[in-house]
Amino acid sequence: MGKAKGIWNVLLVVSLVLVLFTGCTKNNNAENVNADDPQGTQQTTKQPETDSTTPDGFSPIPEDVQDSSELPDWTGKTLSLKVWFDHGTGGTYAGARKYKDDVVTKEIERVTGVHIDLEHSYDNGGNTTGAVKLGMIAATNDWPDLIINGNEMKTLVENDKIYDLTDLIPQYMPNVMNKIPQSLDSVWSKPYISMDGKAYAVPAGIYNNALPVLYPDIDASKYPQPSPYGNIWVRDDVLKMLYPDAKSQQEIQDLYVTNGKFTEDDILDVPIQSEEDFIQFLYNVQELHLKEGNQEIAPIYTFSGQDNWSLMTGLFTMLNGSYSSGGNNNYFTYWDKQTKQVEWMFKQPEFKDLVKEMNVLLRDGVASKEAMVDPYNVFQQKLNNGLYAVSYIQPDNTALEKAGKAYRYRKVYLDIPFNKDRFILPTAFPDTGTRIQIVKGSVSEEDLPQVLRWIDFLESDAGEKLWYWGPKSAGLFTEQDGMRVYKDKALEDQMVYLKPGTAAQQYGLEIGDKSNDDRSKSDFITFMGQGRFDPINWYPDKQLSAKDADTYFDMSRTGIYPTDDTTAPKIYSYVTQVPEADEAWKKRADFENALTKTLVAKDDAEFEKLWNDFLSTAEKDGYTDGLKDKIDAAFRETNAQYMDNI
Repeated sequence: MGKAKGIWNVLLVVSLVLVLFTGCTKNNNAENVNADDPQGTQQTTKQPETDSTTPDGFSPIPEDVQDSSELPDWTGKTLSLKVWFDHGTGGTYAGARKYKDDVVTKEIERVTGVHIDLEHSYDNGGNTTGAVKLGMIAATNDWPDLIINGNEMKTLVENDKIYDLTDLIPQYMPNVMNKIPQSLDSVWSKPYISMDGKAYAVPAGIYNNALPVLYPDIDASKYPQPSPYGNIWVRDDVLKMLYPDAKSQQEIQDLYVTNGKFTEDDILDVPIQSEEDFIQFLYNVQELHLKEGNQEIAPIYTFSGQDNWSLMTGLFTMLNGSYSSGGNNNYFTYWDKQTKQVEWMFKQPEFKDLVKEMNVLLRDGVASKEAMVDPYNVFQQKLNNGLYAVSYIQPDNTALEKAGKAYRYRKVYLDIPFNKDRFILPTAFPDTGTRIQIVKGSVSEEDLPQVLRWIDFLESDAGEKLWYWGPKSAGLFTEQDGMRVYKDKALEDQMVYLKPGTAAQQYGLEIGDKSNDDRSKSDFITFMGQGRFDPINWYPDKQLSAKDADTYFDMSRTGIYPTDDTTAPKIYSYVTQVPEADEAWKKRADFENALTKTLVAKDDAEFEKLWNDFLSTAEKDGYTDGLKDKIDAAFRETNAQYMDNI
């Protein structure tokens, strides 16, 4: 019965998708259009010029407008746009969200003549994927006007369902072109933005780590950049026993409240400068014979009830000089500057040495034996009760505070040199987390310029400010020397210091704690996270809070470190491009189980046997040199413009 049901589900999905190829379109809000390409001659996404002329009577949003109140009323038609939020289901997505009759909503419609019809918008529904939802949309002919964060671009383009925007973006969207210049290949060449050199989506939601790249004069300490330093967490009372000059968590907080930022010297106050230093540190902790009540405190653990990623991509890369946030160098694939190709990290001799080092720690009682069998919830409970002196997974200091503990965990950065001669530290190229596609047959050619102008306004400086401050005409703030201050203390507390309140919701402002995230502003704003005009970062004389110390006690905020202009060959990035990678990745649990067994070997001889068993399992599960070579080839193709840099 289960198998028959599965086959029926597959046939249902196939039949629904087939409707897409043969079905008619339904016009929800505007005129039907000819299915032929309305754009004429098309160019690659890199070359549209920003000096293109616009049709008579079209008025783009000027780039120098600093507040929406400077703009005149829109005098054309009013458009109500239905959206398919193709990036989730339920929660804060469509159906759970409603526009309010607030100043932000009114101002957007005043300036652009456009509003979102959230009443009839939808997300992916249930647990269905975007592809399944697309089939359902085609079957019911319930086409949206916009698709947000869709991954079905290839199908939509091949069936002529979304507009080619290659020429239209530079023609109608000066603010988008200014903020996300076409020279940013890291955005415009993404497969969910362009296809065959043509742009089929408007990029939005650029990650805020791009701000120091796009605006060199900005305060980089507010926007983390790639750093070759990784951190562990150590109980500060234990740390003080071995390094008396090391700062406690309270001292770190006090220093932040005094200075508002940290220097490298402030952060690198614990002299752990090699793998040997780290291992000796753990043995020194063991010699303290510490207890928490009547329970022994383990210096560290080597398993956390999950897989080995935190240990072997997190801690191991800190120790072997290959650390790069985001797992660019992981225990599966990495780019080796010496061999000039993608390599398996788990096959490198130094990786095996690190695994054996962890095994020896376990045999010597430095690493917890109980942790090898504890489920994740038990591991978390022990960690948050201070039963591990050192952790490579972040503990919850709030739990310690509630329990009345006198100590806290603090970050300890390992001052181990990055091996730049062998490993890459990729540049954080500007990238987008959001893209907006416009559906043919739902949005008419006649209305297309107005829709593009609307998006362009939301991505302008004035549009970004509107989400956080409201229009100047609403009188929510005063402005002096280009800086803004809220008039209402309650509003300031909410927007700047994330204190609970209701004022921001009433005005329709976007709150940093996401409690008013009923419109997912990142879908229609240039910079995701804390952008240039978010009051969390953009506020004069902001009172510093100790609770923010951990955020800024971060080596990625102390400056911009030399990086390699390249992307990274992370195996999971190629599961759609390389079928064999997908098959191997699906068998990862088997791979992980065999690898974990090596950690519990009772002696050197058993370790060697278990290690060979692990390598055989990896080979059986498809983690072969042949797969590595296919990932290498795919990486060279996708990374072609950067290969000369590495």
